[in-house]
This record gives sequence, structure tokens and C-alpha cells, in this order.
Amino acid sequence: MKVAIVDDSKEDAGLLTDYIKKFENEKNIKLQCCVFYASFDFLETYHGEYDVIFLDIEMLGSNGLEVAREIRSKDDAVGIIFVTSMAQYAIHGYEVNAIDFIVKPVRYYNFATKLEKAYQFCRKRSTHNILLNNKDGIQRFSASDILYIEKDGDYLIFHTVQGSFQGRGSIKAMKEKLAELYFEESISGCLINLEYVIHIGKDSVTVESDVQLPLSRRLKKQFSQKYMKYMGGEF
Repeated sequence: MKVAIVDDSKEDAGLLTDYIKKFENEKNIKLQCCVFYASFDFLETYHGEYDVIFLDIEMLGSNGLEVAREIRSKDDAVGIIFVTSMAQYAIHGYEVNAIDFIVKPVRYYNFATKLEKAYQFCRKRSTHNILLNNKDGIQRFSASDILYIEKDGDYLIFHTVQGSFQGRGSIKAMKEKLAELYFEESISGCLINLEYVIHIGKDSVTVESDVQLPLSRRLKKQFSQKYMKYMGGEF
């Protein structure tokens, strides 16, 4: 797991770094840690490579919530933990889907509890994250945010709640990767997240945002059964 500490206080950042080393020794795991003393430096170089970010809310010249929003615009999957001396600011964490917050001065037991939560968060999400490397850069998003995936030649187009992204791949390989989740083919070359299905018609499936996707006669029975199972009903 890769951890970033973004804090303009060298003393506070050093303390968190020491805590991470102590956590590694106690849990017998290896964490990679990088420290940034300015949010600008961090945002300029960030390309979705971290799993967890400990972010100071009250840094000179920047607003931690705005920094978190900028992070979210680049990476919807990374875990964010706010570090603050004023707890009332941390309640805004829901706006950027923060994992948690820590109030300064940070004590090791509290920090270790939050880091363990982040570690488990990352383990659960790691196998269900999609990482695309294309001409536009590196894009990472959670599989749970995918509405549907369609094949376009040698590429796949991922239609997500954040927008559409393209990357090389095959429907077969993606179906295997997402086997633990509820994705099902409606036609050859179109994989739909059953979470977002709102209607199954005679020859089409409607997903959120009123997008209609074709449903083949050959796959209709299997698709409908999988959807009923997902919804907890009986077919």
C-alpha cells in the first residue's frame, strides 16, 4: 500500500511517518510512504499512484477541502483521511467521500486505528479497481462506479458515473476480473453492471440516465435470471 502525507508542518509530517514505521513493525507489513509539504507540489505530480492520503486541512495558502476535491477529480478510488486541529472542519469529509479524520495532536493508538481501517479499505477495493493507461494519462476508478462496458475494436469503453474512459482490453478478460461482482452480458461485447439496471424490456436493457442497451434473444433468459438473483427475487 502506498501512502502520501500532505502536511506543511515538518514536525507533524515526521510524527506520522514515525507512526507508519511503527505500524509496519507491529503488523509485519510493508508500506511505501511519501511526504509533501505543499499541496501544490502534491497535486502537480499526482497521477493516481497512492492508495491512501493523509491530508492536512489547514495548510498555509490552501484549503484542504478544495485540495481533496481536486484529488477526487483525478482519482475517485483513493482513500482520504483528513488530519486537522479543528474537528468541525472534518464533518465536510462526506463531500469528498473521505474515509475518516484525525484530530491533532495525533496519538499513535488513534492513528493506528485509522490506518488499519484504511488498510482494510484498500485491500477490499484493490481487486475491484480499474486502472487505465492511455493517451490522456492514467485513470483509476472503482468497478462499482461502472454503468456498463462496451467493446470498440481493440478497445473497451467504460461508461461510469464520472464519465466515459477508453482503454485496451477484451470483454472476456474484464468479465473474469469482475466475476465476483454482478456484471452480465446483454449482447456479445456489452457488459452491464446490474446495480444500475432499471428496466429489462423485450430486446433492450435500460440503465440509469435512461440509456437503452440492446439485449439479445440468446442471452435474455440468463441476463434476467442473474438480475432477479441480484435483486433477491426468484425466477
